[in-house]
Amino acid sequence: MRALSIVAVVLAGISFIIPVVGVFTAIFASVLALVSFRSQATLSGIAIGLNLINTAFFSPSLLLAEAGNMMENGESAVGSIYWAYIGIHVGALIIGGALAYFKKGEEISS
Repeated sequence: MRALSIVAVVLAGISFIIPVVGVFTAIFASVLALVSFRSQATLSGIAIGLNLINTAFFSPSLLLAEAGNMMENGESAVGSIYWAYIGIHVGALIIGGALAYFKKGEEISS
């Protein structure tokens, strides 16, 4: 699982420089990090954190998609795409934290 978390960190770094597909690469890297969160919590947390920063602040394609969605659906849909992508990463971080917490509980009881 260590190799999987290292791959997630590398993909998180690569997603910073990929223009359009970087958002989807970041989601894929977060899923990989979530799978390896139980055994390598530190590296997986770093990968998800990088993906969260990338999606929240360094994603112009997400801003363009949001602008197109707002023009098509009006003011009622402001932020829906943005918060959906951010929610994926935050959800992965919360689930991963719970997995790491329950693993520590199993180690203490045995």
